[in-house]
Amino acid sequence: MDGPGSASGLPFNVHAGQQHAKHASLEDTVVDVMALFKKLPYQTWPGSRERVAGDMAKAAGVGVARVRCHRATWDYLAAQVPEHKKGGFSRPEDVEDNVFCLPANEDIVAETDGIVTVPPAGSSLASVLHFCANIQDWPYEPNRAYNELDKAIGRRVGAAISQALRHVVPSANGSGPTAVVYLDDKIAAVGTTA
Repeated sequence: MDGPGSASGLPFNVHAGQQHAKHASLEDTVVDVMALFKKLPYQTWPGSRERVAGDMAKAAGVGVARVRCHRATWDYLAAQVPEHKKGGFSRPEDVEDNVFCLPANEDIVAETDGIVTVPPAGSSLASVLHFCANIQDWPYEPNRAYNELDKAIGRRVGAAISQALRHVVPSANGSGPTAVVYLDDKIAAVGTTA
């Protein structure tokens, strides 16, 4: 019989397999609880102006990027990014901004469920990142021109671009796959009812 002082050393008549299963379950619970306290990238983005400036420089060096998102998200960005300078956030209104250029419609690949893959130039990707950072509230500089929904979209898009840019390496040749900025999170179907 197992128990304190028994040859197996297992407490309370628990067999080794059961004890291991309880231990693994406890580890899973600890990991789940720790995940609750871990911040997701978009919760801490943009971080600092220096970080954004560095990411914009990286983005500008990319020949062609790929952004995979819902058509509505792309349409929002395509409408907002060229217009945000008119709010007077970073340059006077009379300075023309030709950095953001829409890719041709025939270059946008439509997939199922409204998902599209868009190939913006690196300079356009830098413009999107600039927009996403500019609409945020910065310490001592609240941005009242954009609402919380715009700011949330900007944080999520900006964080996805910054994450993708972590993998940018200078390249002397144009070969190799193009990284993709994914804005295609899934809502898990856990605990759903029919």
